[in-house]
Amino acid sequence: FYSPLLSDWSNFGQWTEKGSKDATRRAHEIAVKTLAEFEPPSIDPAIREELDAYVARRIEEGGAPNEF
Repeated sequence: FYSPLLSDWSNFGQWTEKGSKDATRRAHEIAVKTLAEFEPPSIDPAIREELDAYVARRIEEGGAPNEF
């Protein structure tokens, strides 16, 4: 059985006692928690260097503007 992350199957009384959180508020809380707990995967420094060089080269060649 799959228990959805966002839905709240409480009855109205329980839902009200727990703060009456709608799906938007629950989704926001889940997103904030997920981002706070994020740990980037480990990557070999040589591979990271190659990726950074590739991205820099593609930007110089007219790649799409970015904010990083």
